[in-house]
Amino acid sequence: MNSTLALIINVPILFLLYVLTYFTQALSGKRQFYGISLNYDYFNKKEFKVLDKKYKLFTTIGFIISLILELSSIYIFKAYVASSILPMLVFCLYNFFVYINIHNKVKELKSKLSFNISDLDLEKNNVMLDTEFIQEKNIIVKRYSLLHLIPLIVVTIVGVYVLASYNSIPDVIPTHWGPSGNADAFADKSFIKILAIVGMMIGLGVVIYISSISSLKTRAKLSINSIDNSKKAHLHYLNMFGFTFLVLNIGCEVLFIDILIATMNASSVNPLILWPTTIIIILTANYQTYLYYKSPNKSKSASYSIDDDDSLWIFGCIYNNSNDPSIFVN
Repeated sequence: MNSTLALIINVPILFLLYVLTYFTQALSGKRQFYGISLNYDYFNKKEFKVLDKKYKLFTTIGFIISLILELSSIYIFKAYVASSILPMLVFCLYNFFVYINIHNKVKELKSKLSFNISDLDLEKNNVMLDTEFIQEKNIIVKRYSLLHLIPLIVVTIVGVYVLASYNSIPDVIPTHWGPSGNADAFADKSFIKILAIVGMMIGLGVVIYISSISSLKTRAKLSINSIDNSKKAHLHYLNMFGFTFLVLNIGCEVLFIDILIATMNASSVNPLILWPTTIIIILTANYQTYLYYKSPNKSKSASYSIDDDDSLWIFGCIYNNSNDPSIFVN
């Protein structure tokens, strides 16, 4: 890797991290303000807007510092590998502590204002159990549970085949490939290294599978203003989320298989697979972010549920409820 390549790859990734963290509140929807359940009517109250601006200011400062660290790693220290990891890690850790600080201040402010504002918290309404809607939702979950298994099974078979072909693998194997698909880093072959590569690929496939299905299983919060329209919106959202996760899953597994084959043959990865697949993964991930932003569960009129309780969240981002079997919640 050279300085130009490191700049082209690393700076856009760092900027994407900045954009995602800068708009943390927008992505949270209209029910939580920096991890605190809050009536959307008060999001624009002066005290809350000040905290929002403060978060964005400190996030921007962190980005500038991380960008300076990125450029220094590339052009001063020539540490191209470190430039791919350290600035992003520094920015994520820094921003996490900024978020916690703002979260705690919002929590204190809500507690203070609640003495004078009776409807500051989310309205707690009765939730109706709709068995027909639940059945339709379960059909979608089962369909994608089966579809998502297919790419995982395929990559597992390829991984087992690579391990079974260990003796025929060249003594020196590639460990990294550049944008052209050509290998630019190598290591001596060992069974542990091959096993680690196969295990990582299959492990990532399992993580993607669990994440996708668990995301589809999250509880639906129907709008109290229009139940029928809300059910249609939720089912459409689930179908789109399941489909995009499937595209993301297939894209990752195709890329994994290409890497496994290139490792086994000590060859280049196919650029006709590498680049289209990478672009599809990036575009799909961005579209999923948009879908998440437009989720019906984040609307102002969504019904109240147990995971809206502030006391069940650590730092506003870690759900801690031993009585709730849900793996993922909104």
